[in-house]
Amino acid sequence: MASSCLILFTKPARPGRVKTRLIGDLTAEQTAQLHAAFVGDVVERLRPASFELRLAWALEEGESEPPLAEPPLVELPLSGLTHLVQQGATLGERLYSALASAAESFSRVAAVGSDHPTLSLQRVEEAFRALESSEVVLGPAVDGGYYLIGVQRHALSPRLFAEVPWSTSGVLATTLERCAELGVEAHLLPPGRDVDTPADLRPLAEALRADRVSSPRTAALLDGWGLLRPVPVTVAEPVR
Repeated sequence: MASSCLILFTKPARPGRVKTRLIGDLTAEQTAQLHAAFVGDVVERLRPASFELRLAWALEEGESEPPLAEPPLVELPLSGLTHLVQQGATLGERLYSALASAAESFSRVAAVGSDHPTLSLQRVEEAFRALESSEVVLGPAVDGGYYLIGVQRHALSPRLFAEVPWSTSGVLATTLERCAELGVEAHLLPPGRDVDTPADLRPLAEALRADRVSSPRTAALLDGWGLLRPVPVTVAEPVR
């Protein structure tokens, strides 16, 4: 039986509700398709692993399970996975609730969001290896947040997620302060980039031009929208 559990935090792929900061550069329908592609690629990449993968859905009032658009915007390989509904008023409360529930059965638990579509299986396995000696592991995001948090069962505390300025550049720094306050050791993974804004699409496209195989759904969408084409380089004429 696996000793580790990874929880993927996500939302149903409904237009106007996901990846809203991309609307303008993309349509609401396109952002929903992109979100679904992110989820599908991450799940498929992380399923053949030594840890258990679960999905935690953020549902609005009145939304029912299964939390999938009908018909699905992108076919998602979700069968056989444990599905949870996020519980709590804030992201911190929802993270703690899901991790605490998993910690009842697993000694090492971690959470990631679906905004990091190129997250590799190797990086997650690296995080769980780090939890063998460190009580907390964090994957710093370039925007000042984190794309992954992992905790040993005995170190899991609601204080770790309390009074954190979510969705700001102070998330990682505040979480490290909480670790110091709780007296737990934090291990930092290599930094990664979430895809939240139009500025994040270019690095994603550059990564997928070099490796379409690991994220086939996302690559197919971006290619169809013309976003995987190399940006032409303009060479200035010499001054004579």
